Amino acid sequence: MKKFLAGMVTGWLVVGVALLAVALWAQQNAPGTVVQPQINAPGRVVPAQILEDNAKVKIERWKFEPGDRSPVHTHTLDHIYVVIHGSKIREYLADGTIHDDDQETGRVGFSPGRGKTHTFANIGDVPYEMVSIELKPAQ
Repeated sequence: MKKFLAGMVTGWLVVGVALLAVALWAQQNAPGTVVQPQINAPGRVVPAQILEDNAKVKIERWKFEPGDRSPVHTHTLDHIYVVIHGSKIREYLADGTIHDDDQETGRVGFSPGRGKTHTFANIGDVPYEMVSIELKPAQ
């Protein structure tokens, strides 16, 4: 009888773990969930500091020591960026393309939100700081 009860308990545990795994998989792969592709890029991942996030704009501050990089992310909104303290930046795109860029202090740029997925890293020997302003659509 003890073996029978132990078998029943083990069976229920296995079923419970399997159902939990299926539920977690379904939650992560639900419609509308953005799954970022893997991009093999070295460095410590440092997220942006959110300075403002409202109905009109999202303003982020990126600060990287040499060797640090951003998380993999996708740009779906137009954005303006201002380099506060420049350094040499390496961008890794989802298709495997790599671009190096000397981003000088004071540089200002505009990037259209075309669904570009990437990560970027400070490969220079000085800290890098940049502010990005995403422009949200009018409501």
